Amino acid sequence: MDQKQDNGYQIGQGFPLQQGYLQQGNPQQSYRQQGKGVQYNPKQYTQPNDYMCCAIFVTICCCLPLGIVAIVKSTWVRTRLASGDTAGAEEASRSAKCWSIAALVTGLLVIFTAVALLVLRIADGAVNNFDTSGAFEANYI
Repeated sequence: MDQKQDNGYQIGQGFPLQQGYLQQGNPQQSYRQQGKGVQYNPKQYTQPNDYMCCAIFVTICCCLPLGIVAIVKSTWVRTRLASGDTAGAEEASRSAKCWSIAALVTGLLVIFTAVALLVLRIADGAVNNFDTSGAFEANYI
């Protein structure tokens, strides 16, 4: 521990970590203080979500064109993981999520717009179906 850096401080010199805090530095590694020593724990890799269920749901229920794009992006996640391209799989996962959300929002907007227009059409028909005597006449659409 007598090695010196350019600034005159010894390597490894500094304050000890407090209990429960992570040491800053390489994001792939984490250090926790256990008693009097420091224990190294490598970061565990988790597979990115492919959002296939969400993509299928929005394809069937909300917006077919955008849902198909979401399904294609979801299959890219699995394909890229199988080939070992984890960065590409994570990018495809984010893309599948975005396309699924876009399909959901688009589908909900179309459904709410259609319902609002139907309600307005029914309300307009109900207002215009009164005759001068005030009696309501049934006029089916």
